[in-house]
Amino acid sequence: PFMHKYDPQWRDLAPRDVVARAIHHEIEANNYPYVLLDIASHMPAEQIKVRFPTIYAECLRVGIDITQQPIPVMPAVHYSCGGVAVNTWGESTIKNLYAVGEVACTGLHGANRLASTSLLEGVVFGGRAAEHVLQHINDHVSPDGSLIPRWDESTLTKESDPALIQGDMQTIQNIMWHYVGIVRSGVRLSRAIRELRHLQNEIEMFYRTTKLNDGLIGLRNAVEIGMVIAQAARHNRKSRGCHYRTDSI
Repeated sequence: PFMHKYDPQWRDLAPRDVVARAIHHEIEANNYPYVLLDIASHMPAEQIKVRFPTIYAECLRVGIDITQQPIPVMPAVHYSCGGVAVNTWGESTIKNLYAVGEVACTGLHGANRLASTSLLEGVVFGGRAAEHVLQHINDHVSPDGSLIPRWDESTLTKESDPALIQGDMQTIQNIMWHYVGIVRSGVRLSRAIRELRHLQNEIEMFYRTTKLNDGLIGLRNAVEIGMVIAQAARHNRKSRGCHYRTDSI
């Protein structure tokens, strides 16, 4: 047990950002590959199977019986706080474009989403967006699709190389995890921005000279979003919720 060192009052029941940072620190400080989550000592075996059937089955599939053994765990990306800025009706700043759910930034979660509130947000804002659309559907004029130029790749002959796409995506993931992850600092964020900017230039050239597919489009989107997140995190010098900086002012 180690959570008493990080949150003496709530310990294992501390908010997820506190627990994630604590696990991250223990793994780094002790060079662990993971920490162990012990359910078996606190709950009868049959109750574990009933309450956590999916987790029980998945762990059993890889040889871990959580009714008798601890579970190896480490933090992972679970939810994105932020997104397309919308008003209380789900409207974005682009006319007729609505955003609802994890893709949207309603402000409801503040700096840290608490457990189960994402479902409530989707239900509430999904309903409000639908209501607003119905109220104004006769006022909306559909955009003229002919005004949007078609993507012309008639002069492109190269097929995208899946090895490059996979390698670049793994590089982005590594940069974001190590430098823009659970624990941030100005030095880490600046390093991330430099490396992402270089990769961004390479990917943009790739994008402009190669036939498009879903993987290449996703890669370009990933590096763009990574830059936005890293730059915003560097700009925000104060730790708040799930945005935690070791050099916070």
